[in-house]
Amino acid sequence: MQSQPPVEFTDEIKSLFVEKKLAQARQRLLDTLSNQWDGHCNLIAFTYLYAENRSADDCTLALEWLQKGVMAGEVDAKVILGRLLVSGELGSQDFSRGMDLLQQAAQAKVLMAVLTLVQIYKGGVEGHLDADAQLTLQYLRQAADLGDPNSAYHLALELERATRPDFTQAFKYFDKAAQGGLSQAMHNVGVYYLHGKGVAKNAALAMAYLTEAAKLGSPLSMLSLSLLYLDGVEVQKDRGVALSWLYIYQVLFPETDIPDQLQLLLDDVSAEEENFARKAAQNFVNHQLNKSPSGTLH
Repeated sequence: MQSQPPVEFTDEIKSLFVEKKLAQARQRLLDTLSNQWDGHCNLIAFTYLYAENRSADDCTLALEWLQKGVMAGEVDAKVILGRLLVSGELGSQDFSRGMDLLQQAAQAKVLMAVLTLVQIYKGGVEGHLDADAQLTLQYLRQAADLGDPNSAYHLALELERATRPDFTQAFKYFDKAAQGGLSQAMHNVGVYYLHGKGVAKNAALAMAYLTEAAKLGSPLSMLSLSLLYLDGVEVQKDRGVALSWLYIYQVLFPETDIPDQLQLLLDDVSAEEENFARKAAQNFVNHQLNKSPSGTLH
């Protein structure tokens, strides 16, 4: 069984890659190959893959080292070799073996392999494989369960759009995506809490999620907050706050339209209200927008 290399060695190799000293990195990896540290063959292959003005010989050597990595049990080598054999990018295509390697890596819960299979089954590969919605959904769910927020978000959308929507599961995956920091997912979680859709209604959590999403730049959340504060829905009515969110939206998205109800608000605003709201909006844009999410909200 392969062991992990020492941290200092890993850091040294990373630095050499960053500095584009690939030949030096390759030599260090070759000098320590007998230690049988995990990932060695894969990294040696990368020194050829990333070579400046990569030649046909570089491609051949990269494939050879990836093959060695697969034989040594390096799961990352399976992913990279699988992708290259499926695409034929390096001039050698073996679609069946590439898919087999990717599926092996997916069974080992390697996220990159799962995401690659999502792409393959979603679009199909001309001459080899037709698109398959069921397998796309299967691997999308696996990627979401492995912690990929984008996959969780897109899976939730698919669950919403299904012939028989599953809003409980959709909420679960929107929430996973939200905890991963996606503002659009936070917005959807807020809407679900607001209406009790797929989860028990909770106005406080709805407002918390919508506010967090708006702070991260979600235009839908900004407009939603403006409307909620204007109408006093699930929150105390406050024209000033409604205007602030509306002005923030207009500063960030000046070319887009706003709902008629909010346009009426703008038409009816007093000079005092406008002054207060614009100052609050500018302060927000200057000091709070795009801050990192504060973490789990419930």
